[in-house]
Amino acid sequence: MRIALVAEDYYPQLGGVPEHVHNLALQLNRWGHTATVVTSHMGDYPDADFVRRVGTSRVIYSNGGVSRLTTGWRLRRRLEDVFRTGRCDIVHVHGGLAPTFGLAAPFAAWRLGIPVVATFHSWFRRSAGCRVFRRPLQKILDRHAATIAVSQPVVDAMSRYFELDWEIIPNGVDTSFFHPNGRRPMDALTDHPRLLFLGRMEPRNGLGTLFAAMPRVLARYPRAVLTVAGEGPWRRYYERRARFLGASVRFVGEVFGDRPDYYGSADLYLCPTRIASFGVTLLEAMACGTPMVVADNVGFRYVVDGGAEAVILPKDDPAAWAETAIALLADPERRRAMSEAGLAKAARFAWPRIARQELAVYERVLGRSAGVRRDSPWPLTVSRAAW
Repeated sequence: MRIALVAEDYYPQLGGVPEHVHNLALQLNRWGHTATVVTSHMGDYPDADFVRRVGTSRVIYSNGGVSRLTTGWRLRRRLEDVFRTGRCDIVHVHGGLAPTFGLAAPFAAWRLGIPVVATFHSWFRRSAGCRVFRRPLQKILDRHAATIAVSQPVVDAMSRYFELDWEIIPNGVDTSFFHPNGRRPMDALTDHPRLLFLGRMEPRNGLGTLFAAMPRVLARYPRAVLTVAGEGPWRRYYERRARFLGASVRFVGEVFGDRPDYYGSADLYLCPTRIASFGVTLLEAMACGTPMVVADNVGFRYVVDGGAEAVILPKDDPAAWAETAIALLADPERRRAMSEAGLAKAARFAWPRIARQELAVYERVLGRSAGVRRDSPWPLTVSRAAW
C-alpha cells in the first residue's frame, strides 16, 4: 500500500504531530508498505528518504503557542504531482481543516480520485473559524473516507461544530527508543534531586509556574536542579525570569536524540502545560519510567485516566506544585510505584499497536481485508448519534 502522510507540522519542528507522523511512517515502511511524509520546507534539515517537501512553512502564533502554515505558488497542483508520482493509494492528512495543507491536500487527492483520511490532533475551547465557516467545512469533512481523533477531548471540541463518525486512535510512543536508563528512586536522596521540564518555551506550556514553585523546593532541597529542555521564541524571556534562581535552573536548549537520557535521569518530570489534546511527552516519560506531575487539562486527564503514574495538579498553583514535588522526592517507594505504572501504560501505546489501528482504517477505506486485529484498550468508534 502507498500512503501519503501529509502534515503541516513536522521535523525540525518538535511536537506531538511530528512524532506521530514520523513514527507512523517508520512503522508502515517496516511492514513493507510505502509511506511518504509530505510537509513543507523549514530550512536545512537532514530528512529521511521518505520525506517530500512542498512550499515554505511560516510560523504563526495561536492558541497560546506556535503553529505553522504553508505558503507558496500552486500548492494544490504541486501536491497533486507528489501524490501522482508516488502512485498513492490513500492520503492521510494530519491536522484536517488546518491551513494550508489540511485543506489543500484533500482537494489535490480528490482531483486524482484518491480517498482521504484525516486525523485531528487539537483541542480548543471555541473556534471562530469553525463557527463562521461551519457549513462549507462540514461539506469538506463529509467527503473524507474516515475521520480520526487522537483523543476523546478532540472529538468533544470538533463535535461542537460538526457531525461526523469519529474513530479514536491515540498517539503512540517508540518503546524501543524511550526506556529507563538506570537511575533509581533512592538516588534523589543520595544525589541532588533532578527535576525536568521538556517542551517548547511558550506561554501555554506553563514554565513560569515551575519557576514560581522552585524557591519552596530549594528551601527543602537546596541542591535540587530544574533542567529546562526545549527552545522557542520566549526563551530569553524565561531566562530572565529564572535569573533569581541561579544555578538551580539549567537551560540545555533543544533536545532530540538524547531525550531518553533526560527523561531517564530525572527524578520527576514536571509538565504544567495549560492546553493539551493528548500529551505525547507524557508517554515518553512513562516509557522511560519517570514519575510525573502534570497539569489538570483535558488532554492529560484523558491519558492519565486515574492512573498511578502521575499526580495531576491545578495549572497555575505554584504552591501545590512545590509541595507535591517535595513530597514525592521524599518518597522513593511511591516514585518506584509510579515508574512501574508508567512503564505498563506506555506498553499499551507502543507504535506497532497504534499503527495496526491506522492500517486497519486504510484497509477498510480501500475495501481490503485488514488482516490485523484492533488490539487496543481504547474505544475506536464514536457515532454521530452519540453527539
